[in-house]
Amino acid sequence: MNIPKVSVIVLIYKVEKYIERCARSLFCQTMQDIEYVFVNDCTPDCSIQILQSVIDEYPQRKSGIKIISHEKNMGSGVARNTGLQVASGKYVIYCDSDDWVDPEMYETLYMKAREDDADIVMCDYYEEKQGKRIRCSQNPFRHKGDIVEQMLIGKLHSCVWGALVRKGLYEDNHIQFPVEVSMWEDLCTSVRLHCFAHRVSYVEEAFYHYVQYNVGSLVHTVSLRSVNDRIYVCDVMMDFFEKQELYKKYIVPINCVMLRAKMDFIFCDSLRDFNQWRKVFPVSNKFIWKVPFPFRVKLVLKAVEKRNDYLALMYIDLKSRCLSLRNGRVINNEK
Repeated sequence: MNIPKVSVIVLIYKVEKYIERCARSLFCQTMQDIEYVFVNDCTPDCSIQILQSVIDEYPQRKSGIKIISHEKNMGSGVARNTGLQVASGKYVIYCDSDDWVDPEMYETLYMKAREDDADIVMCDYYEEKQGKRIRCSQNPFRHKGDIVEQMLIGKLHSCVWGALVRKGLYEDNHIQFPVEVSMWEDLCTSVRLHCFAHRVSYVEEAFYHYVQYNVGSLVHTVSLRSVNDRIYVCDVMMDFFEKQELYKKYIVPINCVMLRAKMDFIFCDSLRDFNQWRKVFPVSNKFIWKVPFPFRVKLVLKAVEKRNDYLALMYIDLKSRCLSLRNGRVINNEK
């Protein structure tokens, strides 16, 4: 049986506007020995029909395509695990179905992995905004601190679509995505993978196009559910670091993540609950001055911690006024 060099795992759920572009970019890859695993998480729209019509245009790719369908919607964590279980490639990578990739991406990353005998190969990516494209560096060697620390404090994106990973790294260390959550499952998984990786390589090219204008995407959703998902993921990572005896090594970065996880209890108008903020991860409040947040944000957090809620609201209002003023200037300059 021929083992594919790379398996690309794609989740399908409510992406009928984007799946055609994504699929075409995947099937146009320069790499030939590649497997595509599409996981249909019980999407209620026409995404699968559109995907099937695109597949029909690429008969040379059909033998390397798998479509797995859930009988009911299980969420992104379960869907990612389903794809990982089915994938047979030596290396695996994910692709979000509202994004797209350049033709050379997977061949270039695979060749780098073979050249360096790397467990993980990272690359740059583009943020695609309305009428604007921004290149984002993922060079893990240009910052202070190791890769895990950089991901925890937000210097590096923890995306699983931006890194080719040896499948054995998942299997040998029993790493799966957390289930029943739809936020930060990438962070939780990428951090654990990098803790076990023996060698990480980097390609200084941007291949991946990360769409930021899909307002229906989960990453743009702010809700109590999304905050609770982040809190749950923090608990999972905390448990992992303690079992691996790594908590002391990453004590500041992990508490930075905890502060980020509960931030919406302060800065989101519809979720504002200062008492709840103080209740969740209270130990992390000791690290407010040590984490790499803007000074104004630290002032607000410290005011809430000290139960000076009135002062915190004044800081929040001032921050909002400054942001509105700055945005107004930008808009006026664009006219």
